[in-house]
Amino acid sequence: MANDETKTVLDETSAAAVRLMLGTLADHDVAEVYEATGGQGPIADLAAEAMPARNIDL
Repeated sequence: MANDETKTVLDETSAAAVRLMLGTLADHDVAEVYEATGGQGPIADLAAEAMPARNIDL
């Protein structure tokens, strides 16, 4: 388990894969991914990046 001092970073290949997966989800599922991560970390960042383009509000 990572502590507060640890920063997780996705490599470009992994980030591209997550973007692809987020792109296949329904809008409410993208918001659920963001909420499930507590809005923190690289997955949350990618979900947050997708939300404005798709007009997803929390």
